[in-house]
Amino acid sequence: MAPLLRPADFPASARRHLDDAKLLEANSRLPNAGHLYGYAAECGLKALLIWHGHPTDAEGSPVHALGFRQHVDQLVITSTFKALKRFVNNRSGAKYLAMIPSISAFSDWKVGHRYFSETALPATLPRWKAAAYEVGRMLDQARMDGKK
Repeated sequence: MAPLLRPADFPASARRHLDDAKLLEANSRLPNAGHLYGYAAECGLKALLIWHGHPTDAEGSPVHALGFRQHVDQLVITSTFKALKRFVNNRSGAKYLAMIPSISAFSDWKVGHRYFSETALPATLPRWKAAAYEVGRMLDQARMDGKK
């Protein structure tokens, strides 16, 4: 019997969301670009967790029990991010965490923004973009280091 394929591919998803966000921003579709910058960062954090041994479910997503199966705004809040840092640092991940110093910019990003009018969205796209690009560079470095 062939092994089951795990459909979740967080590094590839992060790259795809980042690339699409760039295209949307270049075409003045800022609200959706901001939304995808958040998803790119979220996928990058989940890739980092999984690379450092976080347990996954059958689809390859982080298991619910440890509290990391959340959107980026929840992953970067103080208590959750401290737990994430402890988990990754205990597994030699400090190098990668040091590459994303602006990740807390997503504290005001919300998955529910997709329902908001453009005038009600926070004006933090430049910060989200910068943080998402940091995550992209971290993923590139991890790939060069042999992470998959």
